Order: sequence, then C-alpha cells, then structure tokens
Amino acid sequence: MSNKACFEEAFNLLCGEKLGSGIHRTVYECRIRPDLVVKVENDNYRVFANVMESKFWDDNQFSKAIAKWLAPVEFLSPDGRILLQRRVQPLVAGLKNMPEKLPAFLTDIKLDNFGILDGNLVCVDYAFTIQNVSTTMKKVTW
Repeated sequence: MSNKACFEEAFNLLCGEKLGSGIHRTVYECRIRPDLVVKVENDNYRVFANVMESKFWDDNQFSKAIAKWLAPVEFLSPDGRILLQRRVQPLVAGLKNMPEKLPAFLTDIKLDNFGILDGNLVCVDYAFTIQNVSTTMKKVTW
C-alpha cells in the first residue's frame, strides 16, 4: 500500500463528516470517539494554529478561572497538523442569555467559536488568544 493510500485510509478512519472550516483549519467529527472533533490544519496556510491552541490549553488547563472558558484539547499529533478537542453543542443565532462579558484573553468573539460543554459556554477556537492571560472581563458584542 502506498503512503498516500495509507494516509487516506487513516484519515477516513479518524475523520467523519465535515463540521466546518476556517482560514487555518477544517473541523470534522471524530469517528473513533464521538465526544471529540478532529481539527486538521490546512496545508496552504499553515500557521501552527493547532500547536498554539494545544499549548494554550496545556499552559492553562489547571487554572479553573481560565480553563472553564475553553474546550479541552485531548491530543496533538507530533507535527501539529491534527488536534483532537472535546466536542461541544454548537450555538445558534438568536440565543438568549448570552454573556455580556467574556475574559479579555479571548479575541475572536463570534458564535461559531463557542459552544456548550457540560452545560457551560466554552470557546472552541482559541489558537490566537492573548498569551498574557488575564481573567479581566470585557464587554462583547455577539
């Protein structure tokens, strides 16, 4: 079996339906663990978003004040192209009771970047957060 065929077989084993995409990554459901998503970094615009997101999680996962706002990262591939993250329930437009303030370290505030995990609002796209973490709250516009 060629390397390309092996890659395609592994990809199809791990990645299910495409859930969304952005400039840097494409997100798929995880076939092996439905409680996870698979984030695949795009080759044509590689900025190591998965690596930055995983590092931010690793640096802050034990800080309750910070980690409570983040969807946990469970695995990062050795070269950083593939990241496995806890799957959240997506938000929909028109939701009521959205918070008026979020922590200042979260920078890309839009519905697509948030979801509900275990009854709490969490950010799923935090690769480009402010690395000097502050739990100061800032007013946001959804």
